Amino acid sequence: MSEQIQVAPSPERYAPSPAPPVLQPDAGYLGYDRSLLRPMSLGQKLRAVMKYVWVRLKGGPMSVNMEVTYLCNATCDFCDYWKVKRSGKLGDYDYVEALRKLNPLTVTLTGGEPMINKQLPEAVRRIKDSLGFVYIGMVTHGSLLTVEKAMALWDAGLGHISISLNYIGREHDEERGIEGLYEHITTLVPQLTARGVNVIFNTVIMRENLDHVVPIAHLARSMGAKVSYSCYSDYKNGNETHLVDPGHEDQLESVIEDLIYQKSRLGNIVNSAWYLRRIPDYFRDALPQSCTAAGKWLVQLTPDGDVKPCAELPVLSGYADFKRVSKKIDCNRCWYSCRGETESSLKPGRLLEGLVRAIRSSA
Repeated sequence: MSEQIQVAPSPERYAPSPAPPVLQPDAGYLGYDRSLLRPMSLGQKLRAVMKYVWVRLKGGPMSVNMEVTYLCNATCDFCDYWKVKRSGKLGDYDYVEALRKLNPLTVTLTGGEPMINKQLPEAVRRIKDSLGFVYIGMVTHGSLLTVEKAMALWDAGLGHISISLNYIGREHDEERGIEGLYEHITTLVPQLTARGVNVIFNTVIMRENLDHVVPIAHLARSMGAKVSYSCYSDYKNGNETHLVDPGHEDQLESVIEDLIYQKSRLGNIVNSAWYLRRIPDYFRDALPQSCTAAGKWLVQLTPDGDVKPCAELPVLSGYADFKRVSKKIDCNRCWYSCRGETESSLKPGRLLEGLVRAIRSSA
């Protein structure tokens, strides 16, 4: 009989939905992590390596989070974007010129809710045609996403669609303020992965969803999807409610140990073990008081064409006047995966992990 995902009862208004079955690690799992990124030809891989080396030599940025709108139709209590009245449009500035100036290895389309912006397929094509090698992803809460819209983005050259999912069941609807969102996501994702679309669940670890963190990896695997974990931060609007407190430290440690174990078992957790192991230190406020990623390896491009060191810090300059931050920023307010994975990119353990994956993918 199939193993079942177990989620502890939640104190929230909605009880968890019935858990889906978990696939056993049989032959169907072999080689599953060969496609963590959209499949590329040998020529594309060589261009990617050359671009990576070039970006490292010039000192970044490696990644640009490109906000395509301020608007959002969710009402999450940890984010105030849905309260913003001005929209910001891609036509408000020359985003292709801005990205040429920054010339990163990867671009992630974000918001607000990016699917509110109807120019996305055209934007993906223009970016792909104008920057040489560039890998483009998108982060969405998924309520406005359909098979047709996803395929239009995929055909335009999008590398992956990252869909936010913090709970299994209707707790996710309540968190986002969108009725039926969980059912919509879990109906849509298998249809996308069956068509070859690279889907990654984006799960934020916080106090209330610790019982859901590992089951989400199993859920994703049963749908042919992947999962990337990040950490809750109160930096957006000062809401400390969801931070993991000392009373839940032991549970968090156990969850992280399980995630590291499940990485090799499920093959769909994209975080490095290096990043995962530092999550408890982040919630204990024990990380170094410095950030080596923001403003150098990672920047945020706003819907107005301004550049911020990261999503939470103030505007640095307009894109035309952008200069990389040369010193570490005194900040440990977040441990988002975009920061942590960037900081770990040249560590020996991270390189070894990538080498192992590359060997396994070529076997």
